[in-house]
Formats: sequence, C-alpha cells, structure tokens
Amino acid sequence: MKLSEVTEKELDFIVETYNYYIKNSTCIYFTNPLTRADVKNIIPFAHATYKTYIAVENNDFIGFCYFNRLKPREAFDISVEITIYIAPQHIGKNYGEKLLHFLEENITQLHFKNIVATVNDTNISSKKLLERNNYQCVGRLTNIAEKFGKKLTLLFYQKELSIIN
Repeated sequence: MKLSEVTEKELDFIVETYNYYIKNSTCIYFTNPLTRADVKNIIPFAHATYKTYIAVENNDFIGFCYFNRLKPREAFDISVEITIYIAPQHIGKNYGEKLLHFLEENITQLHFKNIVATVNDTNISSKKLLERNNYQCVGRLTNIAEKFGKKLTLLFYQKELSIIN
C-alpha cells in the first residue's frame, strides 16, 4: 500500500467515500451529500502542517486519512484530531490499522503531544481499532445528534504521545 498527500485528482474518490458513509451509516454526522468544494473545506488540503493522505494499492484507492487542527485556539496547538475512512469494499482488511500507524508516525515527527479521535458509539470496529492501539475513551456526549431517526452518542478517544524534547 502506498500513501501520498492528496491532490485534486483524488478529491472525487474522497467525495464518493464520504457520500457513501453519509447515505449508509451513522459513523459520519453529515446528512446531505457533499460536493468537492465541501470536502476541500473539511479536509486539510495543501496545508503546511495538517495533512490528508490517500491510500492506493494496485492502482485501487483503498481509503484516506488526515490529521487536522483540534480547535482554532493557540493553546490547542499541541493536539490534533485524526480521521480515517476506508472504501467500503476494503473494510476488514487491516487497512485502518496501517493508516492509523502512518498518521501516528507523521504526527509524532511533528512533535504534537495528543491525538484525538471522535467516534459514534455504534462504530464497533473503529472503537476496537483505537482501543487496540492504546487510545483511551475520555468522553461521551450522549444523544448529541440524530440521523436516520436514531439518537447518536459521540465518543472522544485520546492518545497522549511521549515526546522526548
């Protein structure tokens, strides 16, 4: 599997993947399909620090991942939020684990101190992935959103990085 920074040519795949999960799951809290312009406003695109990566294997798009600013306040500049999406036909093939490790390596090299991930409480595979990789569930917002007539609970996972200065 090859990972590289996302370019304009991969945006259609990202839009398609987002829209699949919007239409078919509660793991993403959008309810209406996204456009290319929407996606460029969501993911870090051509940013100096925060990055989006596309995963490709045998000329097939596997998924994408990114790390972004946690909150737009300077005090949060020691922390990032991560996001990973795997194309539906590639779920269950351990790609999420590989993308998570790739993100962690890049985030560590940039000397961030915390990684945060938000996950819907029904997203069992993402919860297991994070817990298997030493993320702690540090918060819960119960019934904070609604989609497909279901109340959704958002979980916050955190991993504190050991950085030697």
